Amino acid sequence: MSKTVIICPYCGKKFSLTYARAFACSGCAQATFGECGYVRCPFCKKEFKV
Repeated sequence: MSKTVIICPYCGKKFSLTYARAFACSGCAQATFGECGYVRCPFCKKEFKV
């Protein structure tokens, strides 16, 4: 996994894609296997396209 830093377009917080996939997207099989084109912000919980 990459150390890509993402800025949420909704709340403006910075987080790593790895962190979001591990915690905010936990339970989603598509995110786990890297097949999803979206990410969920671990702060505001909103989902957006990466």
